[in-house]
Amino acid sequence: MKAVKWIKYVFFLFIGVGLMYLAFKNQSPKDLIAQLKDVNYLWVVISMFFGFAAIVSRGLRWIILLQSLNFSVGKLNSIYAVAIGYFTNIAIPRAGEITRCTSLNQTEDVPVDKLFGTIILERAIDFIILLSLVLLVLILKLDLFLEFLAIIFQGRTPNVSSFIGVGLSVIAILIFLFFLTKKIFKNSFYIKIKTFLLGMKDGFKSINGLKNKSGFWMHTFIIWLMYLLMTYVCFFSIEATRMLNVADGLYTMVIGGFGMVAPVQGGIGAYHYIVKIGLMILDVSEDSALLFATVVHTAQTLMTLGAGGISILMVFLSKKKARQ
Repeated sequence: MKAVKWIKYVFFLFIGVGLMYLAFKNQSPKDLIAQLKDVNYLWVVISMFFGFAAIVSRGLRWIILLQSLNFSVGKLNSIYAVAIGYFTNIAIPRAGEITRCTSLNQTEDVPVDKLFGTIILERAIDFIILLSLVLLVLILKLDLFLEFLAIIFQGRTPNVSSFIGVGLSVIAILIFLFFLTKKIFKNSFYIKIKTFLLGMKDGFKSINGLKNKSGFWMHTFIIWLMYLLMTYVCFFSIEATRMLNVADGLYTMVIGGFGMVAPVQGGIGAYHYIVKIGLMILDVSEDSALLFATVVHTAQTLMTLGAGGISILMVFLSKKKARQ
């Protein structure tokens, strides 16, 4: 199992490096360094603040979900856990959810299966919001978005038949897995998995018993507003992007989100390549588009590393104090 994990890690890292090469292959390092000197870093710092505010708001929203399951956790410990999760995702894609759960489990002793269930709920809500924003971008920037997809897919936009083929394949795999699992229903390993999944189900159902629904949706709105603002304000840090508006910021945030959810370490390469293509469609030069992507990604990565590193230290000190 460890060998498989390392192979996946190296494979996704290789993909990220390859995408980074595609993004920077026409960029002169000297020109990029010269352009970095002209960046207004005040707006970059403000962008980092918005990114950190999103982490704080996500931590506070998590507390509301856990309260519906009758678990009371400290605000700082919840925020620390979220920051540690983002920190982990930079090195190991999709591992942040696990470290986020284990971190809060160690500081607040909440069952991991319950925590994981609430995170699945969060991801489902985030997916619905992202899908809604994609539809909004389609309304506001339909021509640009279709042009972006055409370039990404090299002129071959996905068709209905391909989606049907994928859907039928997924159904066939699920049917096979269903009959396979019937044979191991009485297996002890299966019973443990079932118990864990039931705990996740309880976590997922936590939204039904929310005691502070207004607070939950307020933090949800704040999280996505911060995501938009941390992209939009960086437009003012570079001369070539200052003419772009809020709708352009929403468009850039959405396509940048595709890069960040790619299974590569911290969205490296994928974010740079996708945002560069997206901004070039907005008539931003290739050099300036790549500069913008580099500034935003680097700023948010540094913010995540800083917040996550401090959170790891604080959790360690908290555990040490508790043992004493």
